[in-house]
Amino acid sequence: MKKQIIALFIAALSLGSACNKIDIAPLNIIQDKDVFTDAGMRAYMAALYSRLPIEDFKYGLSDGGAAEGFNTWNGIVTPELNTGTIANRNQGNFADPGQRQYWRSGYQLIRNANYIIENLPEHVESIGIDNVTKWVSEAKFIRAYTYFALARRYGGVPIADQILWADLETDNNDHLKLPRNSEEDTYDFILQDLDEAYADMPVISEQKGRVNKNVIAAFISRVALHAGSIARYGALQRYAVDGVMLTGIPDSRANDYFSQSFKAAKAIEGVYSLYKKKWSATDKVATADNYADLFLDAESPETIFFKAYQYPYAVHSFDAVYSPPHMTSDYGDRYNITLDYVELFDGLPKNEKGQLNTLHPNGTYVVYNTVDQLWENAEPRLRGTALLPGQEFKGFRTDIRRGTIIESVDPATPIQKMVVEEATASYNTSSFYQANIKSFGNVNNQEQVTLANGTRINPIGIDGPTNANTGTITGFHGRKWMQPNITRAQTNLHLSDQTWIDIRYAEILLNRAEAALELSQNGVATLEGVNLQQDAYLCINLIRERAGATLLTSSGELSSIAPLAKDTGVGSYVLAPTRGLQIIRVERRKELAFENKLWWDLVRWRTADQEINNRIWRKCNPFLFARGAIVESIDYVKGKYIFDCRYEERSARFTVPPTRYYQGIPNNEIAATDGIIKQNNNY
Repeated sequence: MKKQIIALFIAALSLGSACNKIDIAPLNIIQDKDVFTDAGMRAYMAALYSRLPIEDFKYGLSDGGAAEGFNTWNGIVTPELNTGTIANRNQGNFADPGQRQYWRSGYQLIRNANYIIENLPEHVESIGIDNVTKWVSEAKFIRAYTYFALARRYGGVPIADQILWADLETDNNDHLKLPRNSEEDTYDFILQDLDEAYADMPVISEQKGRVNKNVIAAFISRVALHAGSIARYGALQRYAVDGVMLTGIPDSRANDYFSQSFKAAKAIEGVYSLYKKKWSATDKVATADNYADLFLDAESPETIFFKAYQYPYAVHSFDAVYSPPHMTSDYGDRYNITLDYVELFDGLPKNEKGQLNTLHPNGTYVVYNTVDQLWENAEPRLRGTALLPGQEFKGFRTDIRRGTIIESVDPATPIQKMVVEEATASYNTSSFYQANIKSFGNVNNQEQVTLANGTRINPIGIDGPTNANTGTITGFHGRKWMQPNITRAQTNLHLSDQTWIDIRYAEILLNRAEAALELSQNGVATLEGVNLQQDAYLCINLIRERAGATLLTSSGELSSIAPLAKDTGVGSYVLAPTRGLQIIRVERRKELAFENKLWWDLVRWRTADQEINNRIWRKCNPFLFARGAIVESIDYVKGKYIFDCRYEERSARFTVPPTRYYQGIPNNEIAATDGIIKQNNNY
């Protein structure tokens, strides 16, 4: 006989997703009557929200005790390390996202959602039709969100649209062993769930953090864009078993999915807006602060869907783990933004390759009067995203320098570049470096340089960069998500509680622009009366205006001509089939970095194995002239600087294998179905 009863040992918590993880025991203890009340449903739904596979501050690959990558304690190693935007000393090669194998927890959550979808409609009399409709729709969103997490990892997965119960009378449970559906069917099922939930959900959420019609539309935009990209770019990874295309989607479906993405993004126009509370067209500092603040302001009109934290009940350690070393009480220095990423931004001197240029035409270094001078014209969004050398933050300055040039060297003396660009040579191979630069391996135990006037200077910055494991390895730290108003003592493990923004309006504008241009360049010039190329242009300029970036001059820049070839201009390493799509992909990278989205972009575009092939990230090393230097504070030395751009000094090489666009299904799950579930190709 089939048991249809449920365990529910949880408190009636808020549904704002503030909790880390609430356990729902197996469906075999507490009966329906304990769940299908107003209080029971609120508690049950809180548990489902808490288990959503949101890749937030606590998503990572490095914590061995983590539940399939979610709810870790640190999130130090994430797939973002494979994108070329960030590096840290904990990972020196490809961070395989498949090592955590999110599967069983996903299907447990799907089963719990199915329980509501199946059984709640039988309790209309006690709960009310409006509540039943709303909660069933929320359960469908949760099921769709979870299936999307599975689909973008594995492709087609078994679709369980109802609870499957063990047959206790015959002990024949072959019906529980579901085969995989095709990837196309899986995405169609996800989008069908979302369409049905969208139709029935109210426009306004009953509580912050719960979904509504607009949240669902935003998520449709994300899902359909991903599916459309797989259809258009995933031909090489198509893999069929017994006539079922387990990975890959027919290219004939691409425009259909892109149309769904565009329409969903367009549907929420006017509901949300880009955050511009401090924005100023004439004040770069205000515009940079505005960008940083959007991730911390609970009342931001840009936030669509989020996961809330609240000390002391639900916390994370982002500030402690990722702050510059002298701004935290523990850990620190894991948020090292690469020069490759910094070079994407406007307002910096660049060479013909699109790389930061700190040299005169004769190959000697440009001497800057301050550590800030190189960056003073940079696009404000860069300062809102990164902490550059000398940048003020939390009442400190980022103290970043690779070494100090001895006092006998006049800054007016031309200095040839010390090591060849894009080579792995050590500075010790440079005679100038050996004779004239003081450096040190450990930022915490330095032998200071004493000037003629008795002034003592640390040879390297207390925030790095260094060739030891005690500071930035790239010459930059990160700012996005960091809280600026907490003290060093408060910057410690398990004390942070800023909200994770899972979906924001900037992403939706970028989705809309990309879907529009994919359609426009593939036979669909207009959709529902909208000129798609023009619409993409307007969306990109909204993003760029808020960023303080250079605006596109016309929709014609989003053209279908060939993209920039590698090393022929800014962002030319970002691969795309056309110049217009390359511009949009660069914009996504600048806007959405460090939000756990860029890895999935590389996956759906199928460019990761080409962009990240034996790749060494780049860094920028500031060097201080001791002559004329003035110590203003422990973390700020005024003086003249040169900047050396080069490969990151570990020479750590990253390669994304072309086999890793899909992850391997856990072997124990395959064995549990007696091989009915088929493994992905290359595993």
